[in-house]
Amino acid sequence: MAPEISVMRFLHFCFGLSFTLFTLASCGKNDGQDNRDVALPDDTIAVHYYLLPTQGRYEDYIQAMQSCDGTTSAYQEGVKKMLKHHQETVIKNKGGVAHVETVRTELSADKCWAQVFLKVTYADSSHEEILFPLLKEKERWRIP
Repeated sequence: MAPEISVMRFLHFCFGLSFTLFTLASCGKNDGQDNRDVALPDDTIAVHYYLLPTQGRYEDYIQAMQSCDGTTSAYQEGVKKMLKHHQETVIKNKGGVAHVETVRTELSADKCWAQVFLKVTYADSSHEEILFPLLKEKERWRIP
């Protein structure tokens, strides 16, 4: 039996890849500003974003996604369908998400992106650790 690939993991992989490419293209710039005063991302932002689809707030999740900026409504509708499908699968297989907490956060040296590791506990008591990337855009953390 082939292992089941989680839609959310696939989405995070795709977003992580686009995030990495975006970071290489834009965040590596240093315009002479000292970024030591930029605060660490509030870990609750990653938890908040992760929980949006579990609450049926797909549009809010899509609005938080930098990679969806300027995309067509048809594209965004496709992302929404994938998010809904993932939630239905999680509910069917694990009873849904019971709890999410931050394990650790790794911030880039230029403080324009963060890798937040979340521990997701499901209703069936199983759990997994996922990587949830964040991108700093105009002083706001977003999903790449």
